[in-house]
Amino acid sequence: MEVEGVMVSYNYSDDGEHANILTVSASGMKFSKRWVLTHGSILSPLKQADVIKNARGKPILNEDFYDHLPEIYVTCEKSHSKFPNVYDKVENISRERSLDNDTDFEHSSYQVRVLTGRICHVWQCPVLDRCVDDILYSWTIGHRDGDMETQSQLGKALLSVFVLVDLESDNRSRQTLRPLSELLDIVEAPPERGTNIQVHSTPFGCEVFLNAVTRGSVCGLVGKRPSLVLTDAATALGSEGGPVFTEGNERRLVGAVVCSVSWWRGEWVGLTLLAPLRAVLAAKLRVPPAHPPRAPPDPRLAAVLEAVDRSTVLVRCGAAWGAGLYVGRGHVLTCAHVVKHHASYKVSLYCQKVKETAIVRYMTKDDKAYDLALLYTNPDHWTHLTPAVFAETPAIKGESVLAAGFPYFNEDNLDDLKPTVTSGHINNVSPSMIQTSCCVQSGFSGGPIFRIGADLRVSVLATIVSNAKTQAGASYPYINMAVPTRAFLHLVQHFILDRDDKQLANIESNKEMIQSQWRLLPYRSKI
Repeated sequence: MEVEGVMVSYNYSDDGEHANILTVSASGMKFSKRWVLTHGSILSPLKQADVIKNARGKPILNEDFYDHLPEIYVTCEKSHSKFPNVYDKVENISRERSLDNDTDFEHSSYQVRVLTGRICHVWQCPVLDRCVDDILYSWTIGHRDGDMETQSQLGKALLSVFVLVDLESDNRSRQTLRPLSELLDIVEAPPERGTNIQVHSTPFGCEVFLNAVTRGSVCGLVGKRPSLVLTDAATALGSEGGPVFTEGNERRLVGAVVCSVSWWRGEWVGLTLLAPLRAVLAAKLRVPPAHPPRAPPDPRLAAVLEAVDRSTVLVRCGAAWGAGLYVGRGHVLTCAHVVKHHASYKVSLYCQKVKETAIVRYMTKDDKAYDLALLYTNPDHWTHLTPAVFAETPAIKGESVLAAGFPYFNEDNLDDLKPTVTSGHINNVSPSMIQTSCCVQSGFSGGPIFRIGADLRVSVLATIVSNAKTQAGASYPYINMAVPTRAFLHLVQHFILDRDDKQLANIESNKEMIQSQWRLLPYRSKI
């Protein structure tokens, strides 16, 4: 069965005036020629959205609810028949007569078809709904404009909602579970971290972007089923409902976009949230949550993730947390602002089912480059970790890198804790700062920037300090700064060997040019 990315839309007016009609759009997936599955965010302007919000997971079977839903338009790429009839031939001749010699109007981007249908079923997925309650309770869903509180509450209520559209019949009496069962048969379990995926969506509900393809990797899995998948594939508002496939010769359907824009602790998250369709459909159909064997990860990819997991730890101090890099002999490198309040709160380290406390051996003074701290913990508890390997050559502008950190984790399930890994490139390089395009949020501070060599050797290039922020508080996760390891590594290594505290004191740079650079101020004379 073929699954196709489509645009789903309807016309809406909150006052019934034709002059005020707006078009509301989202993405979706068309399957079995007759059915379209899309995301509940498309219902947000309608009064029925409040019914869904108040239903709190209960089935919506009220006929009056469905009778007042608008007619749905499904826009998809026009497929050419293998056996064109006389109508197709006449259409082609007519088009050829008006062709511009410099433009190929036969190109698929100029040809779309619009189908009509009705919403036949709306439901809320309990798997996603629990994830919203347990993990996303403090998030803001959507743009931060207007009444954010009301908008976010509605966004969270609809995040776990899915909508089934019938393109052939207005009769809701037909069994709607059958097409969902057919879809479940072809959906595969979400892939492992680091796997490349494709998102097919129509950003902004604009036909020009119909079924656009963006690529990225799986950055993390949330929950044991799992309940959510995080990816750095770029999406925008209107991408919700778009299908997600694995890459390769035989692409497999694994999920759907449920949130393209979200905020947490005042920061733009920058990652796209995906629903694992197998878990969503299994919960709807009330079939046992089967755990089919996932396609084994590429052994090379598994080796890279193993190296990342065995050297990256979660660091917590009071309400603050970040990442740390295990450098050996019980020492962990992190950011000073992560353990700023270590005098009042204990510092805890978590990695691979082990939790231990640590002491702060060194911490850069506030607002001083390079915002680093060195922690010490009993090495006997961390024999399962591997000390990080550091790059022998400097970073090169344009080279591909990975970032690792802990932006999101379940407080009640730290046993399955693994770092979120995002990919990007080196944007800029200086001896005292590296800038990357990896997606970085709170929880990445102190985490490593990794280089993957041609021989798949994993080495550390830098330590993440922050992403770019404006004075108004706006955050830009794809613009971030890190300290090159070559700026401090020899001092840390000497301290580990001879325990000379004076070596660590030299990490703090007092050079005005470097201080200005880290304050993002001009540091060259204009004369």
